[in-house]
Amino acid sequence: MRASINHTKRSKEILQKSLKLIAERGYGDVTYQQIADATGLGRTTLYKYFKNKREIFDKALKMLVEELGVDFEEGVKQHPDLNTVEKIRLIMMGLIDMMFTSPKLLQTVVEYLIGLRRSDEPTSKRVRLHTIGFYRVLVRLVREGINNGELRQMDCLMATEELYALLETATLRITLMESVERQQLIDMCDFALDGMKAVPQEGRG
Repeated sequence: MRASINHTKRSKEILQKSLKLIAERGYGDVTYQQIADATGLGRTTLYKYFKNKREIFDKALKMLVEELGVDFEEGVKQHPDLNTVEKIRLIMMGLIDMMFTSPKLLQTVVEYLIGLRRSDEPTSKRVRLHTIGFYRVLVRLVREGINNGELRQMDCLMATEELYALLETATLRITLMESVERQQLIDMCDFALDGMKAVPQEGRG
């Protein structure tokens, strides 16, 4: 009797192994056959799960970012003593640290997006789709900070976009520059957060 195959588990394993391979060699230098070899599957079997390399890479990135979003949520829950600003800082530092520990993957993602733009394909929607989980966590925390008075009254989405743009800047610096200081990126985030904090109201005499 043939053993039952857990297709969800197999799909996840394919994406994990494919992402590792593409991060090591670069998106353009990896073929569908190499992905099949790395996953231990024949091309015919792999086609049953994913129709091409782009679909594999897109879904692998989406899976990675979703897992990061869950990790960030769990990290926040494990520190109930932190205020909202400290929670936002914790998440942003975590993402910056992840970028420093996975520079090859980061470079591969940027090169992949540049390749899409050269082909006149839209990338904005694709990037936002992959990062929507993280973006929602950030929006929720910014709104929470505004509502509880830790952050000043301001447009929640615009404030989130400012923080998001800082992380995009960090992505490009880590990817393109020979030397980038982690502390400088963290200081930039702290500067932005300090500007968003509510001004303490002085007591009336």
